[in-house]
Amino acid sequence: MLWPILCLDNFFNNPDQVIELSKKLKFNKSTGKFPGERTDSLHLLNKEFFLHTTQKIITCLYPNEIQNIQWTASQYFQKINSNKYQTPGFVHQDIDYEFTSIIYLTDNPTSGTCFYKKLMEATPKSDEMIEAKYRGYSNLANMHSPSFKEALEINNKAFEKTIEFKAIKNRMILFDGGTPHGVENFGQEDEERLTLITFFESISRNDGQPLKFPVSQCKRY
Repeated sequence: MLWPILCLDNFFNNPDQVIELSKKLKFNKSTGKFPGERTDSLHLLNKEFFLHTTQKIITCLYPNEIQNIQWTASQYFQKINSNKYQTPGFVHQDIDYEFTSIIYLTDNPTSGTCFYKKLMEATPKSDEMIEAKYRGYSNLANMHSPSFKEALEINNKAFEKTIEFKAIKNRMILFDGGTPHGVENFGQEDEERLTLITFFESISRNDGQPLKFPVSQCKRY
């Protein structure tokens, strides 16, 4: 792991304006990889907002070097209706990304993010388990199927929770893409869980010098 787990409250100066922005955008139904609905990546919809927020996130890691840092990322608003998702989420990793940021835009404390360690006796994921997850998230009727429930149980039993952050409005968390994480509860009845999710795919220095990573630098001492 190269990136620490960070938590920063009161991330936006104007969170209600950010929420209003989300209401103007179209949300797309999940293809099965994730629960709920997401917008298209915001670099395509509102480049100014995308650049401002991604830069603000990176200042949490490199406050004195932000002008010499470049990055690629994808960013989405995501909303999940608690009435439609009454099971825990699948514990998973964002292994295609350097690190992930989640900003909670609604106050649903019980629908925060949990972090886990993988148990030594973990059962490897099978193609059938992955397919059951995709079928459930792309068609909610399939979430009641035995195959979905079995896949969820087998998957999540392979992990032990170590940290939990509550979903407080305007709270930002950041974590390494390799860190197992998930949601135990998508909210109380009739709640909507709105978040801004950013996946950082790469990050480097403009001058070509090696980028120092927080975790590895800490472990040198």
